[in-house]
Amino acid sequence: MNLYQGWQVIVQSFKTLYERIGLVMGTNLLWFFIGFGPALIVLYIPYQHPVLFIAGMLVTVLTLGASAAAVNYVMIKIINRDEVGLRDFKEGFRRFFGRGALAAVIAILGTLILWVDLLFSLNHSNQIIQLMSGIWIWGLVFWYAVLQFVFPFLVQQDIGLIKALKRAALVVIDNLLGSAIVVVVTLVVLVLCIVLAAPLLLFVASLLALIQNYAYNQILQKYDKAEKEAEAEAEV
Repeated sequence: MNLYQGWQVIVQSFKTLYERIGLVMGTNLLWFFIGFGPALIVLYIPYQHPVLFIAGMLVTVLTLGASAAAVNYVMIKIINRDEVGLRDFKEGFRRFFGRGALAAVIAILGTLILWVDLLFSLNHSNQIIQLMSGIWIWGLVFWYAVLQFVFPFLVQQDIGLIKALKRAALVVIDNLLGSAIVVVVTLVVLVLCIVLAAPLLLFVASLLALIQNYAYNQILQKYDKAEKEAEAEAEV
């Protein structure tokens, strides 16, 4: 994916957001309230207990992962111009609950491990180990880039999580420019949504899913073309 194709991904994402704004907002609201539901419950109930709080936070990780998969399921249907409605969020949530929840757990664990390694390197007394902190910085960047394609692979190809992670990693390695574009765009969207607050509730998950899946489709075209060319040569 080159710069022009990257720009097309951005344009297509915001165009789709505008054309289907009601469904996009409705899907994002479902993601927010279902995904953060357990956390909201334990934070606002009168009775507070440490065990209940921890349990609520842990369950929130699972519901956020499943909700993210459901958002991707709906956005993919929009991109493919299939018949789609808010009811499809329920179908995506049910169908991908296990894989989506596990994806969220692995995403958080992977980020925490890399972050701890980075802090250890930065605070170590040995200068050589301090210099190695750059490895963990690039590791975090690479991990974030991989995570941009996990749900598109998981939902579009309906495959297992390990296979989705492997394919996402290979796509990032083989498409450094395209992956860099996706990383920058999604980070900008995340920062703006968090700073502005309202878009976090209304757009962020749906918009990120649109960007990631349009980028996935754009990048995968290269492999589809190569496969067709190989088949044509084999027939000759």
